[in-house]
Amino acid sequence: MSELIQAVQLQDPGSALVELFELKITSAVSVYFHPGLEEDLSTVSFRDKEDPYTVRDYVALPIEIEGLEKNGEGPSPRPTITIANVLATFSSSLGGLSNDDLVGKTIVRRLTLKKYLVGEIGDASPPVEFPTEKFIIDRVSEETKTAVTFELASSFDLEGVQIPSRTVVGKYCSWFYQGASTGKGGCNWKSDSTIRIGTTEYKAYFTIDDEPIVLESDLVSAAPDPWSNSTTYSPDTLVLHNDLYWRCNYNNLNSEPSYSSLNWTTIRPYTVWSLSGSYTYTNSTPENSSYVEYNDTIWKKASSNTNEEPSNSSRLWVRGDVCGKLLTSCKSRFQFVPDSTSSFASIEKNTSKVLPFGAFPGSEKFR
Repeated sequence: MSELIQAVQLQDPGSALVELFELKITSAVSVYFHPGLEEDLSTVSFRDKEDPYTVRDYVALPIEIEGLEKNGEGPSPRPTITIANVLATFSSSLGGLSNDDLVGKTIVRRLTLKKYLVGEIGDASPPVEFPTEKFIIDRVSEETKTAVTFELASSFDLEGVQIPSRTVVGKYCSWFYQGASTGKGGCNWKSDSTIRIGTTEYKAYFTIDDEPIVLESDLVSAAPDPWSNSTTYSPDTLVLHNDLYWRCNYNNLNSEPSYSSLNWTTIRPYTVWSLSGSYTYTNSTPENSSYVEYNDTIWKKASSNTNEEPSNSSRLWVRGDVCGKLLTSCKSRFQFVPDSTSSFASIEKNTSKVLPFGAFPGSEKFR
C-alpha cells in the first residue's frame, strides 16, 4: 500500500489511476470493463485477485461511478454506475440477459496504477492494487437508448446482502413468477396456472391485484343478479354492478361494490383469443380492458389498434395473469378453493396446502 501511495505522489506517467470493473453474471461467468485510459480505448489486462496467474482482459467502455464518498454516520452510501451501450458492447456481453436481470448481481471495483497492469514495468504477482470494493446492483434507476444507470448497494447493506446466496428483501417475493419451469427461480406455480383438486382441474388465473380471472361463459352460466342495496350478501355471492362482476368477500348489507371496498373483489372475465375476435381497450381504466387466454397465458388488451397475436413482443397486449408478489398472491394460487357452485376462486383458502416459503424467509408463521 505504501508503494502505491508513493507512486501516486510522484505523479509520473506510470502512476495514472486505472479503474477496473468486474460484473459477476454467475458464480462462474464474469464480464470485465474499464472506462478507458484518457484517449486510449484499448483493452487492458490485469491479474486476477484470487488467482494471480490468471490474466483478465478489461474491455474499454464509457463507465462512470458516482457517490463513493464514505461517511461514518448515517446509512451506507448508495453509489450509481452509468454504463454506455456504445455499439451494443455492453448488452452483447450479457449473454441474453436484460438490464433488469442484473438486479442482485455483484459488481467489483478494482483500483490500481497504469504501471501495474500486465505488460507494464510494475506488473507483479500478486497484483498491486488498492483495496477492492464490492457492490450489489439494487435497481435500474434510469434506462435510455444509449446508457443504463444502476443504483448500487454496499455488500454490507442488508437490503442487498446475500445469505448465503439469497438477496434479503422486504415484504415482496423475490422469486420469478412461474420461474421453476423456465430455470429462472424457485416459484413452482405451473406455467399454465392449473391446479388439481380431487379429480377436477381448475385454471387459477389472477391479476396483479389478486382479482380472479374467470372464463366468461362460466360467469354467464352463474347468472348473477344485479347488486341491490336492500339485499344482504354472503361470502362468494356473485353480482353484477356497473357492467362488472363482483364477488362478495364478507357478510354485508348496503355495501356497494367498488375497488376501495374490502367487502368486494372484482372478477375479470376472459375469452379464448381469436384473430377475428373483437377486443376492447379502455384508456381511462385499463384494468377494464379485454382479457384473453392464449397459449395457456392470460393477456390484457393494451392498445386500441387492430388485433394481433398476443406475445411479450406485442405492443397490443400485456400479461394479464401477473403475481402481486405478496403472501396474499401466493395464497390465492397455491391455496386455491373453487366456489361451491362455480369455477371462480372462493374467498376461502385451503390452509393445509403449504406455500413455497423460501420466497418469504421467516414468514411461515403467517400461513
